[in-house]
Amino acid sequence: MSFSEVERYLEEQKEPVLFVKKKEEVIGYVRVQDLSSDKEAENNEIPFWQAHLIPLHFAYHIYCDISVSDVFKLLGEEIVIVKNKQDEVCGYLRREDILIELLRQDNHNIDLFRTILSSIPKGIFVVDKQGSIINYNDEGLRMIRCEKEKIHNRPAREIFGAEQIERVFATGETILNQLHIRPEMGILADYSPILSPEHEVKGVVIVVQDLPMLEEMAMELDYVKDLNKDLKAILSTIYDEILVVNHKGELLRFSDNNTLNFRQDDLENLVGKNLLELEDQGLFKPSVTRLVLERKRKVSVIQDMSNGRKVLAVGNPVFDEEGNIERIVIASRDITETTKLKSELKEMKKLSQQYKEELESLKSRHTLNRSVVYCSPKIDRIMREIEKIARFSSTVLLTGESGVGKEVFAKAIHQLGARVNQPFLKINCGAIPENLLESELFGYEKGAFTGADPRGKEGYFQKANGGVLFLDEIGEMPLSLQVKLLRVLQEREVIPVGSTQTIPVDVQIIAATNKNLEQKVEEGSFREDLFYRLNVIPIHIPPLRERPEDIPVLAYYFLQKLNEKYHRDIQLSPDALNLLEVYSWPGNVRELQNIIERAVVTTEEEMIHADHLNRFLQWKKASTKVRPIITNLIPLQEALEDVEEQLILLAMERYKTTTMAAKVLGISQSSVSRKYQKIVQKQASMHA
Repeated sequence: MSFSEVERYLEEQKEPVLFVKKKEEVIGYVRVQDLSSDKEAENNEIPFWQAHLIPLHFAYHIYCDISVSDVFKLLGEEIVIVKNKQDEVCGYLRREDILIELLRQDNHNIDLFRTILSSIPKGIFVVDKQGSIINYNDEGLRMIRCEKEKIHNRPAREIFGAEQIERVFATGETILNQLHIRPEMGILADYSPILSPEHEVKGVVIVVQDLPMLEEMAMELDYVKDLNKDLKAILSTIYDEILVVNHKGELLRFSDNNTLNFRQDDLENLVGKNLLELEDQGLFKPSVTRLVLERKRKVSVIQDMSNGRKVLAVGNPVFDEEGNIERIVIASRDITETTKLKSELKEMKKLSQQYKEELESLKSRHTLNRSVVYCSPKIDRIMREIEKIARFSSTVLLTGESGVGKEVFAKAIHQLGARVNQPFLKINCGAIPENLLESELFGYEKGAFTGADPRGKEGYFQKANGGVLFLDEIGEMPLSLQVKLLRVLQEREVIPVGSTQTIPVDVQIIAATNKNLEQKVEEGSFREDLFYRLNVIPIHIPPLRERPEDIPVLAYYFLQKLNEKYHRDIQLSPDALNLLEVYSWPGNVRELQNIIERAVVTTEEEMIHADHLNRFLQWKKASTKVRPIITNLIPLQEALEDVEEQLILLAMERYKTTTMAAKVLGISQSSVSRKYQKIVQKQASMHA
């Protein structure tokens, strides 16, 4: 008979038995009543493996030729190993089978049962049919924070779940993972029925697990969940889109804010796909994933997308313990607008630089207006030319009549140029004797000549090193010094008087003269080679009579300076200004400045009139007369009357008064008054 047939037969008999097996072969069985007789025969010394028999459906097997480890592997559950007196393994029992069997037998097995329970690492409580706790282990007492005296025969519903206990008794089903939290304890309990051979619920086994351990696991799980939420929230707030790929280039996951390069559904479809293939398809180039895998380091590239946008992609490799790339984290940012803004910013910087240069030019011009006062187009053209040449260190030759302000324009070149913070020195070549001019220009060594400073002296070239040297009246320089000046301009070095050592100098030369140097070159009084060295950038300053627009502004400028100096408030009358405008000013700006100062000092009134100014002006008749151009023949008397009328009208228009007009025309004031009235009446009758 096979084992299954025996098992089915005995199950029908409802009688507990002990199967005896050798290896996998059933060789027999022992009935419980047979063991009871053996029990009396051996004076109550019952072998452990014989004493605890179980019903058929919890059959207890004895293996004669099997190891302990083989038993565990075979069963895969918690068991009690049974050994004989020779300490040999002769069988095993499952714990739940033991519990059921002990409930069926007398209380003399309780001590042994508690010993078995104490070996179980979980909390175990056995509840009888009346719902009282009849057995337990120490681990269970620890978990519910209760003493032995207070637990035995105590109703289980006072500690555990009354609803769960009643449900197990009523249905016989097992209830798992029931959470019980009270001030004195926190446990997770499983409720299992204890069934008789007739499948009647005889009791309940409550297996508990300490909640602090579960709480710790749950808290750790919640922490991980919260950490994932935080990480997700952080990634969603980052402007960059984040992609994570593996060492093969396959997309693993992505952040939620992928609105830059891909749609959300596109990325979901790309999870698990290789991003290197997208580069081959022309979706973007170059692939930052490929570059990171090739270079094995952080890589930053600007990708050109197929939709025409530009993306800054930064790939960061993540290495494993062996130094191999395990992950690649890619942060991408759309910089299309940034690139556009960068170009616009570059243009704006260029425009700002242009505005800055123009503003600096205006500031410089405003500063120069304090010394270079003008409103005439001729001087305006000169100032614009000076603004251009001031950026360079070329030699400048200023020409013009005496008193036109050549020094003022030389200072303007210095102030507008790159040498503005370096010295500006002036020397008048015509005012210093020839024997001293050389030592003043080039310096001298100690003991160079009688009366020289024993310590020696630096010349103007050395003092102006790095700056500007203004050589006024250069046409008056002796021929002997012209040779040495030419050498300095050519070699950029000087030799002090009494020395043989050369000293390098870096000086911008601005020369000025009121002479005609070309004529002096022809006469042989000025070296031709020096003239061409000086005449690199020639600037001619026109005389004041050729720019009458500047006379009023210059007059008011000098008057304001004198009022500030002498704490007065003197003004010029209109007829005084008219007089200044028609004067020829042979002494140019210098003469105008002197006339205004003389008038301010000598007047006792707050207004300077033309009569007062006229006493200081040196009127001279023009050396040449401008002849009127006759284009048609008319009677002589008519021509005389026409010319006389035009002259009187012109004189009155310029000078406003008959007195000044008469003085300019060389006739009496009464004649001018009479003729002017006649002309006015004639014009009035013509328009009537």
